[in-house]
Amino acid sequence: SLRLGSVAIAWTVFQHFYPYFEVVDVDWDAVLRRTLRRALADDASTKEFLQTLRRMVTQLKDGHGRVNHRQEAPSSRLPVRFGQVEGEIAVVDTAEQLDRNLCPEIGDVVVSIDGRPAEQRLQERTQYISGSPQWTEGRALRQLGRGEPESTATLTVRRGGTEKTCAMTRPDRRVRWQQLQMEDRPNKIDTLRAGVRYVDLTRAEWPTIRQRIGELANVNAVVFDVRGYPRGSAFKLFNHLTGDTLQSARFEIPQFIYPDQKNIAGYDTRRWTFPPKKPRITGDVVFLTGAGAISRAESVMGIVEHHDLGTIVGQPTAGTNGVINPFELPGGYSVWWTGMRVRKHDGSQHHLVGVRPDVRAEPTIEGIRNGRDEVLEKALDVLRESRSAAAR
Repeated sequence: SLRLGSVAIAWTVFQHFYPYFEVVDVDWDAVLRRTLRRALADDASTKEFLQTLRRMVTQLKDGHGRVNHRQEAPSSRLPVRFGQVEGEIAVVDTAEQLDRNLCPEIGDVVVSIDGRPAEQRLQERTQYISGSPQWTEGRALRQLGRGEPESTATLTVRRGGTEKTCAMTRPDRRVRWQQLQMEDRPNKIDTLRAGVRYVDLTRAEWPTIRQRIGELANVNAVVFDVRGYPRGSAFKLFNHLTGDTLQSARFEIPQFIYPDQKNIAGYDTRRWTFPPKKPRITGDVVFLTGAGAISRAESVMGIVEHHDLGTIVGQPTAGTNGVINPFELPGGYSVWWTGMRVRKHDGSQHHLVGVRPDVRAEPTIEGIRNGRDEVLEKALDVLRESRSAAAR
């Protein structure tokens, strides 16, 4: 009865307050019926009911949506990172610095994990992850191969035309996920070639950028990297990108006073403003982004998109923005969800759509094997073409 009550509480919170039902295609009443049936069938363990709650939250298609429990058994990732590359699940990075005997190599195509097809395991993960297709795939890839710490996993990979089976140990939380990257990036602030600078807004702090803002203002071009979650430095940078005052998208908190979201009384609307400051970056600008850019990153990229602050290169962002609004359920279950509506500057849909690139760029297996960052390379091509066009 406690679990049925938890399902009813969670369902009711979303029924009355989730701000994105208008763009999410779901029969929420049917979700309640299914979730109650699953809760009745779950065994006494925390794990099964936790997965039942996660499947319910998945139906919201909310990239912030997740369910945790403080007593959930710990798990460890494999010492490799996977990516979806040219329709294949591939190894894009390894923790070779911790284990020089690691069998998988960057660029290997993953055939199976512990004897089961890798694609099947990926799909099993996505049924418990909420959000847009691009976001859920990325999170599922990060979780792929997780298991009990210090347990052994068997990975079958294809290298060229040959398959190879590798055994490896899931480390006991020794490998920080941030150490394994989708691409081999330059330094936080770097020179890519004469007159072109690179700034990784997911790593560079504002004091470091501020010390070099004069340099950035005087070069021919700057590439800003937002392939992930940016630091607060991204917002301070906006003051130096244009001579105009910039504004963020509107952050809208629904004012609900009736059940079932009927007759909404309006929205408490907020937005940020960025007045211009000197020195101003006047060279060509490119922003890199992709599906790992969520929430704050999409606030950044939404401003870039609307105010045309540079060419956007990469893949669509996650399509989830707005403040996280958590609550607790009986039994110690924590539920996270988005309690605020964010649309694009023109009022059109952002949720699930995200910010789409002006120039799409994706890695290839050959490029990964050769240590190339093909999204960054595409950005340099864009800058080269821009300079050539200006010279004609």
